[in-house]
Amino acid sequence: MNVTHAAVAQQVRRLEEWLGVGLLFREGRGLSLTADGKILAEGLLEGFSQIAETIEMVASGGRDRPLNISMTPSFAVSWLMPRIGEFRTKHPSIELMLNPSVDVVDFRRDTIDLAIRYGDGDWPGLISAPFIPARFTIVAAKSLVQDRKIDSPQDLQDLPWLQEMGTREALQWLESQGVDLSSRKLNVTHLPGYMLLSALRAGQGVACTTSVWVEEDIAAGHLVSLYQEDSSKSYHIVHRPSVLRPEAKIFIDWMKQTERRDRQQATTSMGGE
Repeated sequence: MNVTHAAVAQQVRRLEEWLGVGLLFREGRGLSLTADGKILAEGLLEGFSQIAETIEMVASGGRDRPLNISMTPSFAVSWLMPRIGEFRTKHPSIELMLNPSVDVVDFRRDTIDLAIRYGDGDWPGLISAPFIPARFTIVAAKSLVQDRKIDSPQDLQDLPWLQEMGTREALQWLESQGVDLSSRKLNVTHLPGYMLLSALRAGQGVACTTSVWVEEDIAAGHLVSLYQEDSSKSYHIVHRPSVLRPEAKIFIDWMKQTERRDRQQATTSMGGE
């Protein structure tokens, strides 16, 4: 422990003074515990043993529990699910718990290891790393818009809208653009995030989403980008500032390698056309 006998003796004397009782007495060439010293030693031994058992229980629980990952439903449907089979094949020993949700993650309360969230990455008290850059966009099927003239956000009020359950993205965006919704109720369908993109592509309404999930549809002419924010927002990998579990590090590395590979393949494919 790199502590001298003199230093230990000094600490024992301070403890005796604080307790007001003797803990050791000299016996021959050695030291023995007094009656009070024996009581204290037995109690401390029991206490430290309980602490050690509790730490081991918590640690083993952390090692044995699944890797818990929270993500937005759109991210789950568009990016993760088409690729997750590859991860499971490469790492069959890592048990996963995938939680698609728009709810705010409380890392202090919930046993969540990683979260994938969209934004500017400024979440105090957490570590966030940009993963996929994506602009916030208002988009609709070409079959829905047809030849309608859209010069301002006000021109979108008569169209049906799609909004992910648990959010107010559509209403908040329209209000931020100065659209007065007090005199006219918007035709909104609230639906789970995993259904939103399918409904959007089917021409069932205008929707707020991120450009990365619809850029191929826009390029093919199936969807029309009506408005797009010029911002530097991204999907971020978010976690506590504490040390990551080994399984979480493996998952993050796999995500980054997979996205890098897919982007390179997409670039190569475009260059060959």
